[in-house]
Amino acid sequence: MSRRKARLTAVQYLYAKDFGNSDKPGEFIEYVESPKKNDDKEFAEMLIKGTMNNIETIDKLIATYAKHGDDIITAVDKNILRVGIYELLNIKDTPYPVVINEYVEIAKELSKDNSKSFINAVLDKIKTEKL
Repeated sequence: MSRRKARLTAVQYLYAKDFGNSDKPGEFIEYVESPKKNDDKEFAEMLIKGTMNNIETIDKLIATYAKHGDDIITAVDKNILRVGIYELLNIKDTPYPVVINEYVEIAKELSKDNSKSFINAVLDKIKTEKL
């Protein structure tokens, strides 16, 4: 399995948590079709915990940079942005173009057609101003 699956698992966990899922990250990672390699499981858990520990700061960044046309961000897009912003600002071992591309690909898989350009624009703005 890949880091993309770990990223996808982190987004799915945060989305589920928004709707009352109270599983611990480790249990959730085992429950979903999760990454198979231990390194990828650890990466998913690191993304989940890191994002949750920084959620207020991340949500402020989303409020500042995510000017959506109708001012409504879907729960899926918000959680893609949450994990993407956390990784972009805190995990330095992956180049930022790769990070942005990974979350754009996740948006293609999980969200509406126009979400990929929205996710790309927000992450790019944050990268430009915060890195």
